[in-house]
Amino acid sequence: MVNHSEVVGNIHLHTTYSDGSGDYQTVIAAAKRQGLDYLVVTDHNQIHLKEEGWRHDVLVLVSEEVNDTNNPREDSHCLCLGVQTDMTPLSGDAQKLIDATNQQGGLSFLAHPLERGSKYVRDTYPWTKWEVHNYTGIELWNYSSTFRPHARTWAHLAALLLFPDYFQTGPLPETLRLWDQLLAQRPPVVAIGGSDCHAGPVHVGKAQHRFLSYDLCFAAVNTHLLLQEAFNGDVGHDKELVYSAISAGHAFVAFDRVGSARGFRFTAQQEGQLAIMGEALPSGTTEFYVTLPTPAEIRLLRDGVVVARNRGISLLYQSAKSGIYRVETKRWRWGRRRGWIYSNPIYVGLS
Repeated sequence: MVNHSEVVGNIHLHTTYSDGSGDYQTVIAAAKRQGLDYLVVTDHNQIHLKEEGWRHDVLVLVSEEVNDTNNPREDSHCLCLGVQTDMTPLSGDAQKLIDATNQQGGLSFLAHPLERGSKYVRDTYPWTKWEVHNYTGIELWNYSSTFRPHARTWAHLAALLLFPDYFQTGPLPETLRLWDQLLAQRPPVVAIGGSDCHAGPVHVGKAQHRFLSYDLCFAAVNTHLLLQEAFNGDVGHDKELVYSAISAGHAFVAFDRVGSARGFRFTAQQEGQLAIMGEALPSGTTEFYVTLPTPAEIRLLRDGVVVARNRGISLLYQSAKSGIYRVETKRWRWGRRRGWIYSNPIYVGLS
């Protein structure tokens, strides 16, 4: 049994190289304050690998978010993680972009695949090129994107600026349904969470407010990884650990503002065989075990349908049925139930 090392990081964020308000020094300082172990910076249509490395005890990795700049709708953004060259020249053909990312040993994620706008935030950038294949996964929870539907009136918009946490309840329900559909069609499909942080200024009269600051975003929706071994300070070694864990789906998405999710585990066991998130077991009677660092509502789903639930710090469930098993947890915060942890699946009996 491998004793996995858990690290917490923020994926999908922007700096002054594209449309973010902070330079690398600003971004890294915020990550340090929020206790993050790694960052994956994804500026639009450009990649600056010179910024990569260990910086103030934070592993800073550089990737890019690619979209077709000739497309007037500006939809279908792809997170190209771990690539070594700018992929923008391929942005006009989504499949070629994904294939080239794979050829470089990179990972491709469909960013904010579904988006809903509102009266006062009309711009949306969903993924529309669903004929593609061989991508690594999807961005299940885009922290910045999920605010858009709530700006229905000026009062809602003002409240959003002042109290953003109140409006964050989890991934879009339709994105969760989409993920289950994709998993049924072509497993595995890895899920990650992203902040999509820009920390842009918003002007309210003569006052300027920085909406969704780097500190707020880095304390919010993060991707927790279970590494095969601990970081050792060598950039190449530690970078490989991060991208290998993401690729394998040894990961879960957590809204850490609701409470630190460090210590969450989801495993499955058959006679002498143990699987973690992203791994597979053959058909047979399987025992699933969920543990939490603090009490919450726990739901175990098979093929998108809840098969077991509990309120507390653990859940134990046994089944002989094959399927795709994943976990969702919710906690009560700021006057309502809020999504907290969303695990990647364990696959049983699919081969």
